[in-house]
Amino acid sequence: MRKWTYLVATLLMAGTTATFTGCIDTDEPEGIVDLRGAKSELIKAQAAVKLVEVEWQKAQVAYQELVNKSKELSNQYQEYDNQMHALDVKLKELEVERAQAATEQAKAEAEAKIAEANRDKAYWENKMAEEAEIFKAAMLNYQTQTAQAQEAYDNAMKLIEAGKLLLSDGEKAIIDKAQQRLYVASASLNQYYDALKTAQDEYYDVLVNPSLPTLASLQADLKLAQIAVEKAEILLDEKNNMLALAEDFDAAAWDDKILELKKKKSEYESEKSKADVEIATIKTSAEYKAAEAKVAEKTKARKAAKDAYDKAVADSTTQVGAQLDIKEYKSEPINDGLKELFSNSSDFTSLNGYTVSTGVFTYPAVNYTQTAYNADLEIEDEATRTSQASQTLRKVNAWIDALGKYSVDENGVEWNKLALVEKEKAAKTAKEKFDKAKAEWEISAKAVKGTATTVPTTELKKATDAYNTAYAAVVEAVKAYNSAWDAIYKAAYDAAVEKEKASVLEKTYRDNMIAALSPTSKDAWDALSAAEQTTSKLEAILDDTVKQAKAKADANATLAEWLKLEQTVADLASIGEAAGNKALADDKDKKVENAKKALDEAARNALTAVNKVDPAIDAYTDLAANPYGQKLANTVSVEDMTGKEAFYEAEKDKDGNPTGHMKALRSDISADEFTKLSATKLDRTTAEGALAFTSEKAFGSVISAEDRLVEVTEAMVRAYIEQNNNVVLADFGTLGAMMAANDDVQTCKDMIAAADLIKPLKTQMEGVLADLNAEIKANTALMDPFIAKADETRIALKAAKEEVKTAKEEQDALTAEAEANSKKYDELAQDYDGLIGVVQDQIDAINNNVVTGSDVTVESVLNYWKNEVATQEKAVEVAKQEVTVAEKSIELFNKGEYKEAYVIEQKKLALETAQDAYDAAKAIYDTALAQVKSVLETLSK
Repeated sequence: MRKWTYLVATLLMAGTTATFTGCIDTDEPEGIVDLRGAKSELIKAQAAVKLVEVEWQKAQVAYQELVNKSKELSNQYQEYDNQMHALDVKLKELEVERAQAATEQAKAEAEAKIAEANRDKAYWENKMAEEAEIFKAAMLNYQTQTAQAQEAYDNAMKLIEAGKLLLSDGEKAIIDKAQQRLYVASASLNQYYDALKTAQDEYYDVLVNPSLPTLASLQADLKLAQIAVEKAEILLDEKNNMLALAEDFDAAAWDDKILELKKKKSEYESEKSKADVEIATIKTSAEYKAAEAKVAEKTKARKAAKDAYDKAVADSTTQVGAQLDIKEYKSEPINDGLKELFSNSSDFTSLNGYTVSTGVFTYPAVNYTQTAYNADLEIEDEATRTSQASQTLRKVNAWIDALGKYSVDENGVEWNKLALVEKEKAAKTAKEKFDKAKAEWEISAKAVKGTATTVPTTELKKATDAYNTAYAAVVEAVKAYNSAWDAIYKAAYDAAVEKEKASVLEKTYRDNMIAALSPTSKDAWDALSAAEQTTSKLEAILDDTVKQAKAKADANATLAEWLKLEQTVADLASIGEAAGNKALADDKDKKVENAKKALDEAARNALTAVNKVDPAIDAYTDLAANPYGQKLANTVSVEDMTGKEAFYEAEKDKDGNPTGHMKALRSDISADEFTKLSATKLDRTTAEGALAFTSEKAFGSVISAEDRLVEVTEAMVRAYIEQNNNVVLADFGTLGAMMAANDDVQTCKDMIAAADLIKPLKTQMEGVLADLNAEIKANTALMDPFIAKADETRIALKAAKEEVKTAKEEQDALTAEAEANSKKYDELAQDYDGLIGVVQDQIDAINNNVVTGSDVTVESVLNYWKNEVATQEKAVEVAKQEVTVAEKSIELFNKGEYKEAYVIEQKKLALETAQDAYDAAKAIYDTALAQVKSVLETLSK
């Protein structure tokens, strides 16, 4: 039977096979019929492959759940191991305590602690057993899903074979190639599944029975591992010999090798027979018979221990589900003064189990099971516990808590005094709220009667003033920016332009004077160096004031004409801008930049402020309506008053050119505009709506009165409640809230005064709780003998299992060496038989004596033995690693470190290793499966 792993079930992925039928009977050429048949069969195969994929997906989900549970178990076992270790230490200490007990009472206390510790051990063992069963269920679910996927896979392969019958040779070759890859991948996956399932089973087994090996069993494991190394090395030597023969192929040498291999095989078979005779001889010996009898005896004892344990568990299960009873409790009526006090306290009017009218505390007789109560104890939040025992405890605790809020001693009195201060503060706040609500009701009532009360504009004025202040800051920021611009940019601009004009005038003046020089004077001027050719020197050489005056006048005239040129204007502007920009860049204080930032900040603040005016207008409108009963007299928008542009922009001259300055936009809200905005007028409909709202807020709506123009008094409220039990103070608006707060103050004062009466009542209820706990404890104690018996039989069963194991290991030890030899020689004989078959096939193939289906050459034989040697070398390494592991186990055992946790950890690591190997094989399988699916899809078109 084929084996698969968790995930093998995932084989392909699903769909359903469709069946097509026809109702028209026509004759078709034979080729067409064959083609249609082939397509039909391939379509069925394709659907079957999809079904495999679906089953494989289901198995994948089950596999992941199993892997997750494995990880979870690992974490839980660590906690279990810690708890069991602590309990073992505690039990040893308690055994010493019991042995040293000086009195019977001390001894009994120690035994009670020992019993409790054993119960705790049983709890943790049962908990891990439950978790292991959950793991087992997940494992079985995975294996079921895998089997279903295997079945779907087998069916798909059959359908593929059926579809191939009508395909062409070329199409068959394509599907055969894909199929072969899938067969190889499937076979490999099955092998890894085998190892994985073994690892899963072993992990589960060690979880439910983490027994430790004996030294003898570990030594036997070491012996087997050493034999495996010996056998692997023998095969490695033989394969190296075959490699040497293949490198220098000689037919005669190969024939001799065949004879040598057959001889060794015969020798190993002979050695196996000797070992089998030795085993049979040992099994007939008196020593072995005695060991067999001991195993049978211990097995019988184990069965008796298991029967006893099963009975104890069954008895415990019966008892834990048996009905347990709690008797009814009913108190005498409490003091009339307390009854009156409690009747005004919400702590008691809604207290479960307390009757206000009679002043009696009571809980009924109930029954429950230990199972339900134990389940409750696992729940941290006591309020969510559901057993009748837990609910009764919660009820009595609530009584004590309610009484505990009242002063029962000096400390309690002080706390109540502190509470009184807080309640008086609350009462003051409640009165202030009522006074405000009443004042608003009075305003609304006046409005309905035609008398207007001035609507306060305080908040509205705050909003408009805040905007005006922010807008004024924008105006000032614009001025500050313009000043900074003039001081830095404009000053540098103007200075640069004036300097350029002066330079042009100076040059023109000099040129005019040079033109007026006589030849002799011109020669004298030209003889001067550049440094000596100054304007004053030129004037001295000309030495004619009239000519000088004319040269200057002509220069000024030329300058005037030059300044009129468009190019001159552009050049001067460029010079000025360059100077201005340089001045901005050189300004270390960044006056213009900072002024711009300040202007932007002022604009943002103004925008924030103006955006608050509309909500302020809405709030003022609502205030005017309720409670003042008025509407706004005018419709005025914020934009009507301030404009809607940005708060500033760049200033431009008459020609549309930027001046460098900024200009403030929009405006503030004037006094006249505010007056128009805030003007209101009475409106009867609005006033009536306001009256309805303020009346309900102040007095509630319980006592009906048309338009509520008459005040509701406290006396009216008290009288109404007296006559109508279905209403409370909270139904009467802020008036009722004030009355309730005043009542709380008075109740607190009464509580302080009632301390001497409450104290004995609280003590009485604490006694009721103690009696109830004692009653529940006595019920729980009924389980003790059953728990003790179950624990006793559990320990005895565990010991009996260990004794069977020890006896079996002692019996197996008698034949261990002979059986190991028998196994070694048997496997060697089989291995040599395999070698003989391979070698003979290779010789026959080379000699063309056998049709092999493929060409066999000396080179291919050489490559075969190279691969065999490499594979066998790995096998030797793996076998040696197993020896190392076995030696390490013996070392740990001798040191006392071979604990249950170590055994479980090793099995967990083995499981993880098997999972990793399986996952790798599955990835290869998935690829091969996808290729088959792709081929089927192509051929089905």
